[in-house]
Amino acid sequence: MPFGQLSISNRGIPQHDPPYSHATPVFDDVTVLTIQYPASLKSISHLIPDVIEVEDEPLVTATLLNYGVSPAGPFIEFIHTIAILAGREPCGFPKRLGYLSLTKRSSDRVTGYVERPIGEKLVEFSFEGKAKQSPIPKLDRPFLNFRVISSPVTGAPASLKELVPTNFEIRPVEVWEAVGKLTFPENCPQAEAINKIEIVRYESATLGYSSAYILHPLEEVFQL
Repeated sequence: MPFGQLSISNRGIPQHDPPYSHATPVFDDVTVLTIQYPASLKSISHLIPDVIEVEDEPLVTATLLNYGVSPAGPFIEFIHTIAILAGREPCGFPKRLGYLSLTKRSSDRVTGYVERPIGEKLVEFSFEGKAKQSPIPKLDRPFLNFRVISSPVTGAPASLKELVPTNFEIRPVEVWEAVGKLTFPENCPQAEAINKIEIVRYESATLGYSSAYILHPLEEVFQL
């Protein structure tokens, strides 16, 4: 009997038609709004793997991005990092669907929000710039992702668990700095981790325009 010809050494998922390229991903014409705040450990400790040591007040970064050009076409993305992320995409970035908006009110003022389900706001962003930055700073963002692929066997341990260090190089054309604000509507019907995080205080917030994003190739991962 003949054998098939699909090589099982291929890296893509699915093997015959992988949606992700292994070339270095480059994104362009990106608007990026970032708001940072320390959070109470008690409100987020259940989201941090027990192999990770953090500060008493871990620094949380909430980011809303509008990609003008990307390998997958234009889209808007919301990232809310709490020291570590969870997901099964190649680099471990989690993917969930929702409706996102990022609106430029003026060169130094933007608002945004995330809805899930549509019509129900999960989080709202507000930013009013205080100072345009010169020289233009780089906004590089390191990540430590927690990549998990569960086992198809009921009750069995995950088939894959690994920590994935990644780095986004961010080259903006224009940057504003200020103190931003997040609002978590109390009547949100979704019971999600993000709107249960206790904000201790706000720290820095930045708004970058016409940014180029480069996701550099990984050099190593850490199996758990």
